[in-house]
Amino acid sequence: MNRRSFLKQVPTAGLLAATLPSLIGKSGLFQKAALFHISLSQWSFNRAIFGKSREDYPAFLHLLHNDPDAVLTGGMDPRDIVLQARKLGVDAVDLVNILWFGHGTDKAWLAEFNRRAAGEGVEMVCLMCDELGNIGASEKSIRTTVIERHVAWMETAATLGCSQFRVNPYGDGTYLAQMQQCAESLQILAERAQEFELELLVENHGHPGGNGAWMSMLIEMSNHPNLGILADFDNFFMGGWGIEPERRYDREQGMLDLAPHTRAVSAKAFSFNEDGSEQAIDFDMCMRILLDEGFRGWVSAEYEGFAESEYEGAQKTISLLKRLRGQLEKEYE
Repeated sequence: MNRRSFLKQVPTAGLLAATLPSLIGKSGLFQKAALFHISLSQWSFNRAIFGKSREDYPAFLHLLHNDPDAVLTGGMDPRDIVLQARKLGVDAVDLVNILWFGHGTDKAWLAEFNRRAAGEGVEMVCLMCDELGNIGASEKSIRTTVIERHVAWMETAATLGCSQFRVNPYGDGTYLAQMQQCAESLQILAERAQEFELELLVENHGHPGGNGAWMSMLIEMSNHPNLGILADFDNFFMGGWGIEPERRYDREQGMLDLAPHTRAVSAKAFSFNEDGSEQAIDFDMCMRILLDEGFRGWVSAEYEGFAESEYEGAQKTISLLKRLRGQLEKEYE
């Protein structure tokens, strides 16, 4: 039985839903709630799962949509992310659909995923969905199709006991047109997500989403209580790929823009100093901005660097978040 089913079947447990797992420790005794909770992003192990299949990206995308298991050349079973999480000392993971794109409706495969997660005592929190089309497409018929594709994966997320579901603000047209088109889709998706007891999140993840002000206005235009932001520490790219300097939205301003609407965090890391801090991203600044706005949710450790192995990089990212949490808990009691 997953956590979602347990809470449904035990009435008194429902009163604890908002505070689990922070209030009940492994001893079963009540403990002080953590300032924020730490999960492991499945994307941290994308190379172990994909191998070298993404090196030819057009070929990768063709295979992903036509023979999705053919891109899984790295040797790691995507479901073993729960084993990695347990080894790394965290009890929750965030999932990425393209890492197991061919199994969204595979009941036996998903049942085995749930079995492995239960065996490791690991909760699946958020399902992040890519390659399902643009929710902000200018043609309404396309948006309708894209919405239904997302809804199908919402059922998958619910099957795995997730509580959050992440989409991308992709579209076409002017910034204003994309905002209006995305907002229309997000209103529908937020309603549909409620049917599966999922919180809908949109990430600053390319297209106009790299602009923090645009993202903030998108949430305000969508105006739905079941909608929030998954804030990524690094996704403020505004164009100029491979050109120096790349165009980027200011990270501090971006976090300030996103913070009032943030309900989950992707703490992305690439490389570390000798003291264990991230070399280019000020984790302390980012978390303080969020905490000052009242954020107390899940922070996903997402390692995307190459200096260390994926396991070592994830370990350092988690260690950084744990150390930072310990320091900040003294200030944000």
